[in-house]
Amino acid sequence: MHPVEPHQEHRPDSAPAGATPPREVRADGPLGAAAVRVMLTAPSRTRLLELLGITGEDARELPALMDAAAADDAVLQRITERANALRARAGLETPPVDLPAVQEEDDTLTQRIAPGEGLIAILAHLVSTDPVQTWHRARGLSTADSWRTLADLGQQMRVHRASSGRLGLHQVRWTALNWAGRLVTRERLQFDLHRVEDRWVIGVHVPAEGPLEPAAVDAALTSMRTYAETHYADLGVGREFRCDSWLLNPLLIETLGADSNIGSFAARWRLLESRRDDDSVAFFVFGVRPPYDPGRLPRRTRLERLVAERLADGRGWESWIGELRLD
Repeated sequence: MHPVEPHQEHRPDSAPAGATPPREVRADGPLGAAAVRVMLTAPSRTRLLELLGITGEDARELPALMDAAAADDAVLQRITERANALRARAGLETPPVDLPAVQEEDDTLTQRIAPGEGLIAILAHLVSTDPVQTWHRARGLSTADSWRTLADLGQQMRVHRASSGRLGLHQVRWTALNWAGRLVTRERLQFDLHRVEDRWVIGVHVPAEGPLEPAAVDAALTSMRTYAETHYADLGVGREFRCDSWLLNPLLIETLGADSNIGSFAARWRLLESRRDDDSVAFFVFGVRPPYDPGRLPRRTRLERLVAERLADGRGWESWIGELRLD
């Protein structure tokens, strides 16, 4: 892998002290189907699944599917194509591979191996971690934090299983963004760097991984600020954060209280703009995708009652974009 500057295609893996940090890395060349077959069937795959956060039933079921995919020439070729797209380059403004555009075609092909969604995308991600990890190193992310960032793949697979009851991956747009080098995990939160008008800001994302305790949020924001100010000093980032989420709706503060975990998170942000976002909140709170009957959503907690009642009576839900500036 070679970090790449604008107008410069090859550099060492990390810039020397005082040098301008790279803005992109590119793969040395494409993988062949034979190499991908070896990677899918190698004994080291067990450790790879662990590193990518693939656990439980997914980890138990996936090796047999990897063997089946490696033995099917058409499926193997498709995995190779998607893997080469994912690993071609990674960096600050690298566009993510448009996996949603090909997911239906890919899922149709893999039905002869297993029912479900996203198998080709999963396997393509498994064999294409080297470029994004080169990018992580070039921007000062430790090996452990690099793997922790990429382990969101396993988390997205768990979310898929919770909503569908089977192995798969629905959020291929999000995982492709990760493999493009655009995300980093620090403590409890995920972050991305993106432009707002003529400046770079840090985007904040909340994985579905347990309580959103205020102290954990503080630690994550502080960690990301330190990391960004050290390793993205060329962008002038570290103090301005943006969040676009159903979690910023002021109704959460009113209903759950500003001293609740969710209410405390929502209260941090200066709200900028909102949009109707019923299906997102239905997925994140209840794990359902359209079509669903709002009247049959569970109402076991205050959060579920608040959201279900608004979806059922037509008032709906608004997600908000918020801004947070650290002193």
